Amino acid sequence: VLWILKFLHKTFNLNYGIVLLIFALLIRLITGPLTKKSFESSQNMQKIQPEIKKIQSKYKGDPQGLNRETMGLYKKHKVNPLGGCLPIMLQMPLLWALFIVFRTTIEFRGAPFFLWINDLSKPDVVFNLPFSIPVYGSGVAILPLIMGATLMLTMRMSSATMDKSQKPVMYFMNGFFVLLFNTFPSGLNLYYTAYNVLSFFQQRSIRGKS
Repeated sequence: VLWILKFLHKTFNLNYGIVLLIFALLIRLITGPLTKKSFESSQNMQKIQPEIKKIQSKYKGDPQGLNRETMGLYKKHKVNPLGGCLPIMLQMPLLWALFIVFRTTIEFRGAPFFLWINDLSKPDVVFNLPFSIPVYGSGVAILPLIMGATLMLTMRMSSATMDKSQKPVMYFMNGFFVLLFNTFPSGLNLYYTAYNVLSFFQQRSIRGKS
């Protein structure tokens, strides 16, 4: 990650903020096929929900039978219940790598982007609260709020094919990410925001074709 960011910066003489936007596009292109498969898997899971509920009702007191019939149903319809999690799981190591890069690499310290983002290695705090909130801290950063909005857009689109009981968990995760990322480097939040925007447009494109 560090090598790619520094290469783009030095070769094309680009601002590190622009480099991060390009990097987000590159990662989006790489993970695009996985995201497409994930979204299609979620749609297929939704289609077989009535059959799953019938099996759950039929084998209510038989856990082994329930598991056997459910797995058989997945195999019959070629559905992977974990398919929707794969792109998110692949993103976690990358986000951690970016977190380490912006926290420890000297090249990014004091590197500005535009307007209020004057240091990509620090949170883009615009003002401080007179009190501190657990996890969130006392500083109010803008990029985590924008990132939360982009997450909400993609989650709402994904939840259209999801069981209603799972939706509150997704919204809770969205709120938790906003709290957690508030103290993260603005460079990381800029990357993740750009990535989410690109994800939203890809998912909308997939839905339009399906």
